[in-house]
Amino acid sequence: MIREGGPLQTPCSCDLTPLMNRIPPLTAVYLILLGGILLHAEDRSWRSANGNQSFRAEFVSSDGSSVLLRKPDRNTVTVALSNLHPSDRDWVKQYLKRNQAKPEAEIAGACFDRLTYGDNRATVTQKLRDSPSVSKTLDDRLVGRTGLNGIYRTSVAGEEYHLFFQWSDNDELQEVTLRGKSAASAEYAKSLQKQWMGLVSKLTASHGSPLQASRYPSREELSDGQLLGSHLWHTADEHSILLCTGQAKDEYLVAVRFAAEKIPPKVLEEVPAEKPER
Repeated sequence: MIREGGPLQTPCSCDLTPLMNRIPPLTAVYLILLGGILLHAEDRSWRSANGNQSFRAEFVSSDGSSVLLRKPDRNTVTVALSNLHPSDRDWVKQYLKRNQAKPEAEIAGACFDRLTYGDNRATVTQKLRDSPSVSKTLDDRLVGRTGLNGIYRTSVAGEEYHLFFQWSDNDELQEVTLRGKSAASAEYAKSLQKQWMGLVSKLTASHGSPLQASRYPSREELSDGQLLGSHLWHTADEHSILLCTGQAKDEYLVAVRFAAEKIPPKVLEEVPAEKPER
């Protein structure tokens, strides 16, 4: 099914049929795991340096030599890292590493950052770990239960995005989608449109004028669970980049799709629903 959009303006004077890309709903298991991210990242059990005593508290912040913790009674306490168990000190170190400011991702190439179409899952994982512009949001112990989708994040044009992947039947990388944070309907014509315009500028600066382009769609043109394409670029090696807006229930987002296939202009065919990770 291809849904027609509103009046379009394209550099090549062609009609653009907006891309429809289904956003798969989160499964109950994935929702539970996402709920556990915050618990693992902030509320946890801490032990004394010798391991003889333990207490539960939320991690608030750290200056590298001490940690600020919030106890169950909501009072805060500062504890020197030297007074905590080595495993807790390592947890703080890794937490700070994951959440420190990162340089923006590279989007000037054919695929996202250092990734290459045809990479297998192990290669993608290693490249993401090595990238200075990508950080992981999920503990290694849970990665095997969720796959790679949604557990890596990056920033482009000053905004944060989570990474989602499509694989071939041979387990080779076919697509990378950067999904922005969801926003309420009141922000659709405000901050979200500003974010969309920032991506238009960033992608145009990296890849030249889009092959096809349309205006920012109205909320009425969007459908729950789908991404609607507005801009299409072809890279020098005949891959595709698409700028999209989408709706997820009563919230909205913008996204960028990097696709191995060369999507033809004039008509953008419907993209199948995202395959579950194996």
